[in-house]
Amino acid sequence: MEMKTEVECPPNFSWIIDGVLAALAFPSKQGHTQYLVDHGVEHLVSLTAERTPNPDHLQGLQWTHIPIHDFMPPTLNQIINFVDTVEQARQRNEAVACHCAMGHGRAGTMIACYLVKSNPDTFTPEEAIKEIRRLRPKSIETERQEEMVFQYAEHLKTDQPCFSGIGEQQDIKKRSRSTLHLHK
Repeated sequence: MEMKTEVECPPNFSWIIDGVLAALAFPSKQGHTQYLVDHGVEHLVSLTAERTPNPDHLQGLQWTHIPIHDFMPPTLNQIINFVDTVEQARQRNEAVACHCAMGHGRAGTMIACYLVKSNPDTFTPEEAIKEIRRLRPKSIETERQEEMVFQYAEHLKTDQPCFSGIGEQQDIKKRSRSTLHLHK
């Protein structure tokens, strides 16, 4: 007799753009990924460097791995990779879900960058951060993650690299963020 997988909503799952882009915490059970498939997700983006989902649990999903260490910002190239993945899936009418450990820091940062790119008339970096935090409280956990959303927006204006990568020296402009507050 074949055992049936118990379908279970992944932890911290929510749609950011209904039927297009969702975020979640690490999908640790096969029932979590089956829930994604059952709810129209066709592409899963993993942002965790420390572990990845069990490959046996990814049936029915395309999978992209963009490893980012916990509490760190993505690099410019990682953001471009994520945004391109979402845009290509969207052209194929495929929904995307992205996760990190809890679905707040790395996932929130990437999704804010996607909002800035996909709808620049509505989402300045500041507005994108505020929107992600409204939809997913505690998202974008560090100042460096927050700053990367601003740097990505600058890159979009100039199309020039603006971030050399994690661990390298970088010149970060200080901005007044009176409306932004990091959640500890």
